[in-house]
This record gives sequence, structure tokens and C-alpha cells, in this order.
Amino acid sequence: MQKKHLKLLSLTLCAAMCGSLAACSSGGGDDSGSSEGSSGGNTLEVAYNLTTEDFSVFEQIIQDFTEETGVEVTIYNGGDDYESAMKTRMSSGDLPDVWVTHGWSLNRYSEYMMDLSDQDWVADIDEGLKEVITNDDGELFILPITQAIAAIMYNKDVLTQAGVDASQIRTWEDFTNACQAVADNTEASPIEICMGDGFDSYSLECIWPTLHSNEDAPSYAADSLKDGSFDWKADGLEGFQMLADWDKAGFMNEDKVSCQKDDICRALANGEGAFALYSTEMIPSVLAYNESANIGILPVPAATADGASYFGTGEGNFSCFGIWKDTEYEEECKQLLEYLAQPEVATKIVQIDGGIPALNTIELDESHQSAYTANAFREAQQQFDGDLIYDNFFDREYLPSGMWSVMADAVAAQLSSSDSQASIEDAAGIVSDNYNDLMGN
Repeated sequence: MQKKHLKLLSLTLCAAMCGSLAACSSGGGDDSGSSEGSSGGNTLEVAYNLTTEDFSVFEQIIQDFTEETGVEVTIYNGGDDYESAMKTRMSSGDLPDVWVTHGWSLNRYSEYMMDLSDQDWVADIDEGLKEVITNDDGELFILPITQAIAAIMYNKDVLTQAGVDASQIRTWEDFTNACQAVADNTEASPIEICMGDGFDSYSLECIWPTLHSNEDAPSYAADSLKDGSFDWKADGLEGFQMLADWDKAGFMNEDKVSCQKDDICRALANGEGAFALYSTEMIPSVLAYNESANIGILPVPAATADGASYFGTGEGNFSCFGIWKDTEYEEECKQLLEYLAQPEVATKIVQIDGGIPALNTIELDESHQSAYTANAFREAQQQFDGDLIYDNFFDREYLPSGMWSVMADAVAAQLSSSDSQASIEDAAGIVSDNYNDLMGN
């Protein structure tokens, strides 16, 4: 089977951010605004991407690190423009000393990062994630504090009312039958989906691996997906056909075109929806609407009866840190990562990120929402033990960078149509055209 699977300165966003990024570099001398510290008169620069009020928690963590070690750190917060800013900095060869990889440590950033596979904390990384973030040469480029899982979230109470045992959903046929049971026996929408917030990309993120990239997939095409030869118009229709079938059966919420992610979270929280194809990162939002919600995690079903269920396994978006291979402050950077890996510190970052702990040393307070998600994930792992494939998120591993929004556009084009069946080829055409452009075909 395939791979199992320091003084603190908070920089404000600049209007002309990309033009000003060079001034933030650790190699930029006094322009960084640094003060004398153990890193030789300059500060380490850490690029971070969280924009919520929890950013202050990370600021305090860094301040505590400085007070303990004397190592100065400047935080660059790129916010919503983080990804484009990092691409600009990669092209200019001017990168932060440490940065958050938001899921792309191997396929985007690895050539710029330091191999960290010899660090002591590597032994504590969850085995399923470790294999996903390690390359074929055994190199590993990040300290992962949380992980996100692409899967199917479900309301346990709704399934109980429908007479459905989630642990017995092993194939897409089983899933379709479960949706029908929900439709027949409850007032809930079997599948919650929306055309906003990129939510709809997750339907394909879950479906496509079971058809095309898992080793047991009936139309296995991992190599052709990666080399650009996959023909989406000819061979990529089945995923859209599944969506059309679910739509025709009336399984999807009626307001799917107009609603947003928050509406989906509320529906799942209140028992108005049964299933949502997304990532485990949605669970804290669900619980924010109803702290008593009974939410489970279902691995993505296999396409065939002899296939294995699947968890798309990836780095947490606000919690995985790598080191620039050309930093002048290698030892200080490694010192920072070692500090962040300490269980009492890592736990605070888990609570910021809301993801599942990626280090086995992290113990969460059971009252925290992150503990809820972690426990639900462990429950699913136990229920499906021996019947699981772990692989990287499909778009990160098998598609060129830039396809995430394309996936959303394709699903929106299909499901916003009055006839989702007739729109299959149009949706596949959107994927095909952008895939070929991004692959340089």
C-alpha cells in the first residue's frame, strides 16, 4: 500500500508589502529594527500567518522564548497575503529564518529549507503524518505541532436517528446508502455543502484520491497526475458524476449556492445536516455553535469493496515551522524549534491552531475543543484500524500549485447549474484547462 500513510517586534502589514519584504530579512542589518542579542546583533525573523486575536498568544510564546534564551525574534505576520508574499520571497532568495509552511513543506518549500530529520523531537511525530512529510531521501523539513485531516465530519445523533452505524461505512456505495437513510428517516440534509469560502473544494479533495491516487483506486493515475499527462476531460469525470448523483437524489442542502462555511458549521452543530466533506479544522467552529454537538470523523470511503478507507493527512496551517537553509543563525533557529516542541508550549499552539496534535508528547485539557477533535480522530482510527490509507492532501501532492481555487470554481459551476448532470463536462473542462496551463502543457 502507498505511504502511510527573542525583544519582540510585531510587524504590521505594509500596503506595499512585497516591495517592503526585503527590509524584514534577517540579513538586512539594522533595517530589521533589531537590538543586540545572542544572535549577533540581528534578530531571527519568524514568518507567521495567523490573523485572529489568538496571534497575541503566539507573540507571548516568542516573548517568553526571548526572556528564557536571550535570543531576539521579529515576527512578520503576512496575514491573508502570506502565501503570495512567501512566493515573492522565494523568487528573490530573501526568506525568513523560520516560517510557517501552511501545508507545503515538501512540495513548495523543501528546496529552501533545512533538513531537520536529526532533531530529537522527530521521534515524537505521529507516525501517519511523519511518513507524509518525509521525502524519499528521508529528509524532513518541519517541526509539525498540529495536523489537519481531510475526511467527512458527521453528526452522530442524526445518524443514530437514521439507523446508520458510521463505522460500517466503508465504500462510497455505503455512504450513498447512509445518505438515503438520513433522507428517509430525518429532517436533516444528508450532505452539507456550500459555494463559499472554498468549502466546495473539499468535496473533490476527498473524492479524487479514492478514484485516482490511492494505490487501490480503480483508476490509479498518480504518476500521470504528477507529470501533467492526466486527461481530465476523458478520465476525470467520475468525481463530478458522484456529485451529480448526490444532487439529483436530493442529498444536498437546498441553500448550497448561497450559504457560507459558517452556515454549514451551524447546520452540522444543530443536527440540520448529517455529513460534511471537509477537514477536521471545521470541528472547533461547529462546537462554537453548539458545545453539546455530537460530532464524529469518518475516513473517506473506498471506491470499491476491496479498497481501504482514506485520511488525507497534512500539516496544520498555523503550527508547522521550518528553517531557511541559508540562515545565518542555524543554532538559534533550532533552539527556537526545540522550545516550541516542548509539550507545555506546543499545547498552546495546538489551542491556537485548533488542529490535531502532531506530537505524541502533547496532552490536551479535555475541556478544550482541540481535545475533542483529537479524541474523535483517535476513535475513527480505532474503528477503522487495519483499513486505512494515509496520504498527503490530494491537491498538495498530485496537482500543480494554484488548483485549490480551481477545484472550488469547478464544483460551483456544476452545482450552481440547474442541471448538475449536464454540467459535468463543463466542470471537468475548468479543471482540465487550468491544470494544463499550470503544468505548462
